[in-house]
Amino acid sequence: MTALRTTGAERPTRAPALRAGVAGALVLGVFGCGTPSPPPAPHGPQPTAAAPLGANDPAWLTSREKLPAPDLDRLDYDPEKRTLGLYDLPGRDQWMVQLPNEAAGHLIGPSHRLPEGIDTGRTLVYYARPGVKASAAVTVASIEAGRRPHASLAFNR
Repeated sequence: MTALRTTGAERPTRAPALRAGVAGALVLGVFGCGTPSPPPAPHGPQPTAAAPLGANDPAWLTSREKLPAPDLDRLDYDPEKRTLGLYDLPGRDQWMVQLPNEAAGHLIGPSHRLPEGIDTGRTLVYYARPGVKASAAVTVASIEAGRRPHASLAFNR
């Protein structure tokens, strides 16, 4: 009679679990685990266009359809001279203005004079990053409204 040949109990392999772990790490490495919205800021303001923008932009900023709108506190419009005063932009970002009768905006410098009789409620100001995307636009009327001097009652005591 011949003896049956027996083998030891097969050990379960860890290959499937290892493969799943590596695949999960790869997915997180490629796509990240962030969200397209900015992280909550419990102490301090949200990032704006005043913050340096460029190659090291966070994922919540670059995944948006448009870059953040220009900072209204740093823009100026003089209705007497019809002149826009704009702040310096980081990197290669460029200021753009789109008049009501134009299909697209055109490049402007840090100081720009608007044509006479232009509708400031329909004239848009924004910045663009060449080859990437443009910011959300603001109207010249909103720039003017944000910079109007106001009378304070603090000194009327």
